[in-house]
Amino acid sequence: MFHKEIIRIGTRKSALALAQTKLVGDAVKNSFPHIKIEYVPMNTIGDKRLDISLQEIGGKGLFTKELEEALIKGDIDLAIHSAKDLPLEFDNRLKLMPVLKRGAVRDVLVVKNDCPVDLQIKDLPRGFRIGTSSKRRSEQAMLLNHNIKIVPIRGNVLTRIGKIFSGDTDGVILARAGLDRLLADTNCAGECDKILQKVNITDIKETDILPAPAQGILCGQYASDYISEVLKKIQDEDCNILFNAERKYLSVLEADCHTSAGIYIKKDRDNYSIKAYFEGKYQIAYSDSKGLFDMVENTANKLKRKNVK
Repeated sequence: MFHKEIIRIGTRKSALALAQTKLVGDAVKNSFPHIKIEYVPMNTIGDKRLDISLQEIGGKGLFTKELEEALIKGDIDLAIHSAKDLPLEFDNRLKLMPVLKRGAVRDVLVVKNDCPVDLQIKDLPRGFRIGTSSKRRSEQAMLLNHNIKIVPIRGNVLTRIGKIFSGDTDGVILARAGLDRLLADTNCAGECDKILQKVNITDIKETDILPAPAQGILCGQYASDYISEVLKKIQDEDCNILFNAERKYLSVLEADCHTSAGIYIKKDRDNYSIKAYFEGKYQIAYSDSKGLFDMVENTANKLKRKNVK
């Protein structure tokens, strides 16, 4: 039985990060009613430096560094991350565990509500400006429609949607899971509803723009083994399998923040279909449950850059 009375959970200060962390905190309290949850919001370098691309200042690890340091110092017991934002390499004193059921995997296109409903990327007019800081999204969007223009943008979800109304972009691509979690959070729902009433949101097929590895998954990071007892209670088996398979895909590719990798693994009973993207190339594969990790590795090796051994 887990007897710790207080768990301090670290999180970035953005509305989405706080909403996602609260989902995990609520799940912990449901499984361990005696535990008190304390939330510790923190600013990361990635949140502070919105004036420059992630590639120029060090990549995705800039969203996790301060939280990791707090874990190692013992200032917090647990940090919650969007799994797609986690770098492959991190301090070996820390451990990762995916938690809860996976959210929506796909991306969405957000445009003003005076644009047609269900506007597909392939149908966008010449010169249409899509805002995204993701190389994965921008490359695949251009493959769908070479007449569009990509505008690099950064910031939280509502800031990026706001770029549509400031005239910086005509539309933005976002993760559906983030929007869903913001809308489900009572602290954010009012502000989100006010903005979302002004836009149309179209789901992008997972096979059109392949999601980032581990997109839609929440992950706990911790230093002390006693936290694993808590996280195992709120873990979903299917989510754990896909988290590890998709992180393996990145590992075999040796992909970093300067590359564009996407993967969509769909489960049908005990079988999986895999569609993968890496730097302009696609691969499709199929596997049963026993061979999933070998097939992911084989798929990654087919897409791997020739100069990476």
